[in-house]
Parts: sequence; structure tokens; C-alpha cells
Amino acid sequence: MPRPSLKDTRREEILEAYGRCVAQYGVDGATLERTAEEAAMARSLIRHNVGNKEALLDAFVDWFLAKSLEASDVMFAALPQRNRLETLIEWLFTPGHNDAHSTRVTNALVVAAGDQNGIAERLNVSIESFTQRLSAELAMARPRSNTEEQRAAAVGLAALYFNFDALQELGGGSDLARSSRDAARLLLKALPS
Repeated sequence: MPRPSLKDTRREEILEAYGRCVAQYGVDGATLERTAEEAAMARSLIRHNVGNKEALLDAFVDWFLAKSLEASDVMFAALPQRNRLETLIEWLFTPGHNDAHSTRVTNALVVAAGDQNGIAERLNVSIESFTQRLSAELAMARPRSNTEEQRAAAVGLAALYFNFDALQELGGGSDLARSSRDAARLLLKALPS
């Protein structure tokens, strides 16, 4: 297997540095200068390996969403055969289970989505993918429910999860976590077994 090229390695380092800047300063504040400083490389190397600020944002969104998909795949693959939904609810609504950095980046991308072409569409595709995974879990666990019920419950679970994840930044995790888990369980009780 060939080694990654220096350009690939630098690109990865740049995208990671840009992600740290987005998490700290938001999309508008994640400048080429800050990214270069965070990556400990010259701004010209940023432009050479990724491009201008618009190209950097575009590459970052694709990279970040691919990483998020990988993490989601790992989580769903790790679910046990028994009590899958209960385990999933515990994982989704446990303070500290999610990566605070990823939450900050996601929140910054949501804020920027209204101003930047293509971000909203790509975020929606990512959310839809997650929702479909939830629907598939519900279909296995609640086979007597119909597709529309599974979809509605999956959208509700996703909404609860993204809300819980975003609000973790405000603190008060244990009460919010408990209430979010309870809300998720109530939603699941509405589905025929």
C-alpha cells in the first residue's frame, strides 16, 4: 500500500486546523491567516494544498461530513444484538458521549448554511442519512409499525438528539440528558411492537 503523499498529509493537517478554527471562531472567523497559524504553516501552503477560503470551506464541509458519517457507522455497528434501541438512546443522550469539538463545528456550519452556497444541502443530506439509519433500527425493533410511523419517530429521535447535542454547550447536562432519554422512550412507546 503506497504511503500518502505529502500533499495529502498537508491537506489533512490543514482541514483539521481549519476545523479547530471553525469550532472556535465560526465559519466567518476561520480565516486563512488563522488556519495557517493553527496549522503552523505558511498561508501560501494553505492556498497551494487546498485553495482560497471558499475552496477551503467547501473541502472542509465534505471532509467533516465524511468523518461524521464514519463515526455514525462505527456507532451503529457497535450496537449489541439485544436491546439495540435502549443502548442507542443511552449513547445518544449521555452527557460527554459526543465530541464537543464536532458539536461546535456542526453548530457553526448550521449558522453559516444560510450564507454559504451548498452547505445547507450537504448538511441536510447528512441529517437524512442519520435519520434513515434510525428508521432502519426502528423497523427492526418495531416490525409491526409502518414506514410512516418509523420515519416520524426517526425524525423525532434525530431532532431530540441534535437539540440535546447543541445544548450540551450550555451545561446542565444530567437533567437535560434524563429528560431527553425520557422523551425518546415516550416516542418509541408510540410505535407498535
